[in-house]
Amino acid sequence: MTTMLMRWVVTLALCFAFMVPAVQAQESMPPIYYHVDGTGNQTVNNLVNKPRNEWRVLSGSNASFGYTDDVYWFQFELPEVNFDRVIHLPYPLLDRIDTYFVQSGEVIEQVRSGDQFEFSERPVNNRNFMIPVATQEAVTVFMRVETTSSMRVPISVWQPSELAGNEQAINMVTGMYFGLLLCMMAYNFFTYLTTRDYRFAIYSGYIIAIGLLMASLDGTGYQYLWSWFPWLQEKAINLFGALVFVLASLVASKILQTEIRSPLLHRGLQAIMVIAGLLFVASIFLPYATMISIVLIVAILASSFLIFTGIMLWRQGLNYARVYTIALSALLLAIIVNAIGYLGFLESFFVQRYLIMIGSAIEVMLLSLVLAIRYSEDRRERLAAEQRANARLEVKVKQRTGELEKVMRKLKEMNQKLEVKSNEDRLTKLYNRGMLDEDLPLEVRRARRTGYDIAVVMIDIDHFKEINDRYGHPVGDEILVELSRVLRVNFRRAGDRIYRYGGEEFVVLMPGAQELGCHDKVLTVTDAIRTHEFKTERGEVKLTVSVGMALLNTLPGHTSSKQLLEAADNALYQAKNAGRDQIRIARTLNEASEKP
Repeated sequence: MTTMLMRWVVTLALCFAFMVPAVQAQESMPPIYYHVDGTGNQTVNNLVNKPRNEWRVLSGSNASFGYTDDVYWFQFELPEVNFDRVIHLPYPLLDRIDTYFVQSGEVIEQVRSGDQFEFSERPVNNRNFMIPVATQEAVTVFMRVETTSSMRVPISVWQPSELAGNEQAINMVTGMYFGLLLCMMAYNFFTYLTTRDYRFAIYSGYIIAIGLLMASLDGTGYQYLWSWFPWLQEKAINLFGALVFVLASLVASKILQTEIRSPLLHRGLQAIMVIAGLLFVASIFLPYATMISIVLIVAILASSFLIFTGIMLWRQGLNYARVYTIALSALLLAIIVNAIGYLGFLESFFVQRYLIMIGSAIEVMLLSLVLAIRYSEDRRERLAAEQRANARLEVKVKQRTGELEKVMRKLKEMNQKLEVKSNEDRLTKLYNRGMLDEDLPLEVRRARRTGYDIAVVMIDIDHFKEINDRYGHPVGDEILVELSRVLRVNFRRAGDRIYRYGGEEFVVLMPGAQELGCHDKVLTVTDAIRTHEFKTERGEVKLTVSVGMALLNTLPGHTSSKQLLEAADNALYQAKNAGRDQIRIARTLNEASEKP
């Protein structure tokens, strides 16, 4: 286990090393100018005509000003090109970013982003901030940045394809890192279940806290875990940072037996636990800006004391204190470097962002080794008087191996579930449009091969915009969810698949369907929808739907899956143009007819 994890950490470190050239493979940046808005009241119109000599020139493209209440404006020129571009800010902790694209003194487009908004509002679905450039022509970019976090604004411009390649490499390494944490957490937790040694349970909690802290710093947590919860995103670093030091102190006291070996150091660790616990509670109620400087200072002091504790017990001859000190130093020194960076004294974004990942990966692996050493020593002491120690040890090793295999199978199942989630519509839990794009060509080829027909049924809610305007979008979402349930109840024939095509449109694939039976089924469904009472927080709502149908064998020629879908869409528009609450069946690729 230890050898495998060591190889994993070495691989992770090598991946980080090879990522450095990739991170630098961006578009060459023009000079970046910045302006400090102490009041926060200035607008882009106030600054468009501000003389360039009244702006300050940024040294490089990585702005780092530490913690400040000021608003910062940035300005740079982008030349005319013949390809798309995207502005990349690989620092995911900025509260608000307002980007203005200006030509001839006029704002042609404004883009809003930042982690004070829900993740779904970002222009690009990424844990970092990505802002598409509004035009390929020459344009002046103004960026207004406001944050209670450290004012760090690393600006770069990329071609989307090159940025996607760079992000893929980073995502791969990030996935390896969190996979390592997950494996180690599961391994130690199942070891606890096997041995009932609570130190393994505490260590599993410690690994979880590190993972949550790293997910907060990296932006992965806001992207995947709490994207709907800006409040937690604002406070996550303080909360999880404090929790890390509560558990780190507890782990140190249990592994190093400070209560017995050094009561003075033990009281120091208890003090860290109390202070970190108070910081955790205070972070819930006090603003991020008030707490972050305190948390960073405590992090530096607590990290130093934890390392000092390990060194002192190492000098006393405690054999595993040496490994503990090396393990803890890898993480805590990385935390100290990061804390110094967030306070504005270090500008190496890459080193700060990924040094703590490498440090925590090494620390988790080595601390697990220390814990294993401690457990092994205790076990030998407990089993010294027992003659069958070797036999029992073999049984436990086999049990742990089986448990680890179960964990790996569960991880595989989790990956399969995540794959299913990627094919689901987030709101309705139906299949999404991407899944339809994959399924429809397969079904069309199967229908040609078997000779069976296939029907594509397109359903659109009548006057749905008026419902949203009258009752509000939350009620509209409730109706979409309930309509999805009604469709599931009614389309239950084997092989039928329901997709949310977009907005208020749904698509049903009916392999093997015949025209008459398909029409009768759709007629029954529309009647059921017409009579159904959609209960919402604003009361009951009644609605109707328009339906367009297309059957593969009904259409002439060698109809493709795309043409089949377009025919159903054309039939849907015929139904809507005929007054809605109608069913139309496509007879040609461009026309639809009413089924009596």
